[in-house]
Amino acid sequence: MRDSKREKILLAAAKHFSKFGFEATSLEDIAAESSVTKPAIYYHFKDKAALYEAVLLFRLELLANRVEKAAAGAKGPEERLRAYIEAFGAFLNEHHCFAATLAHEFSDDGKQMSDRAAAELSRTLSTVTAILNDGVEEGVFEIENPMVAQMMIVSTLIMHQTTRTIRARVAGYVQGEHKISPDPSMKDLARILADKILKSVRA
Repeated sequence: MRDSKREKILLAAAKHFSKFGFEATSLEDIAAESSVTKPAIYYHFKDKAALYEAVLLFRLELLANRVEKAAAGAKGPEERLRAYIEAFGAFLNEHHCFAATLAHEFSDDGKQMSDRAAAELSRTLSTVTAILNDGVEEGVFEIENPMVAQMMIVSTLIMHQTTRTIRARVAGYVQGEHKISPDPSMKDLARILADKILKSVRA
């Protein structure tokens, strides 16, 4: 049977880490949010770093599994790359807190990310690297630095998920005769992004 108290702590922690980042999140606030005592958190997790690692590992593993499965289920490098991008976007859309947590972590240059979490995140880079290399070998793609492609994919999707309010504010101030295109949904953005990435890597 799943430990409901541990699960409640993880859910509350995910919410607070996404909103405030690691440094500004307190165990007291997480305890209050999850309706447990602070000692109860220490019963399940050694310290705040261990709790943060658990939050990251849970969703990083789900993400890696999702994009690997999506890519494996598609035929040919082009469709595999498209499936990877669209699966990544769909995952972030389903896990709103995770996108914000990653944004905090990336802005802090991974200072709080454990080696285990970094290794789990590397699975997504491994997937896109394999897709691009297979495409080069098949003569479908030009040689491309996988890390650059990954940064384009991840940064675009995370920015879309975490900047809705400011995008709307900025768009409201735009002047001139050219209209601002409607803000795409995550699904549409992932499709548009896949089109652009594929165009840039085709041989």
